[in-house]
Amino acid sequence: MSDKKTINVLVWDEAPTHAPKSIYPTSINGAIAEGLNADSGGEISATAVNIDQPNQGITDEALAAADVLLWWGHARHEEVSDELAAKIKEAVHNGLGFIALHSAHYSKPFKQVLGATGHLKGGWREADPADTEHVRVAAPKHPIAEGVDDFVLGQEEMYGTPFDVPPPQCVVFQSHFPKGDEYFPSFTVTVGKGIDPEFTSGPGGGKGQGEGAGRVFYFRPGHEAFPTYFDTSVKRILLNAVRWAARRS
Repeated sequence: MSDKKTINVLVWDEAPTHAPKSIYPTSINGAIAEGLNADSGGEISATAVNIDQPNQGITDEALAAADVLLWWGHARHEEVSDELAAKIKEAVHNGLGFIALHSAHYSKPFKQVLGATGHLKGGWREADPADTEHVRVAAPKHPIAEGVDDFVLGQEEMYGTPFDVPPPQCVVFQSHFPKGDEYFPSFTVTVGKGIDPEFTSGPGGGKGQGEGAGRVFYFRPGHEAFPTYFDTSVKRILLNAVRWAARRS
């Protein structure tokens, strides 16, 4: 982890050819990294990397220097090496912040970090016309929700619960898709060192299992066919999430 004041961030994607260049001329990772750099007042240094680069975009040196890793994947999950996924899991379990975006729920790093399948047991839908996604702030006092009000994304892909992941620490946002009345969470959890795996209900007095070294945020919106990552509320959420995952809030 970096000891510098600047939060060092890697924004990874799979160089998706199915993300329209008319929407994302610098790819999804570029849009996110550019937004973080522009909106953070110099607090964040975000670098866009992708699967087609050497070491699939993440060298050992870059991973060691990073404070937070954002991951967007969709069609190329199986191309990510098991070795890289294991290195990411180890880094997150020892303190690297990890933000998984949209279809990254099926990525190797997400599944290894959380020890989960990531299955969408409530299904998914790419509708025509597209679904609208109504995002409710479920935990307004959480740092990731700072400055964010309920908002609507006019075009999105639907995911439905149940979602096969561990119980969240906090559901920060709750998505609703009126077309089919489905719901889906964006949530936080911690993993790795600091958690007692044998803990049950404890002795009382507020004693819990402990907080893991790695902070993880899963953010549901982000289908590649829509300009979600340029939405003002989404940009604020990702900025807040980076600060939280880096333990700056």
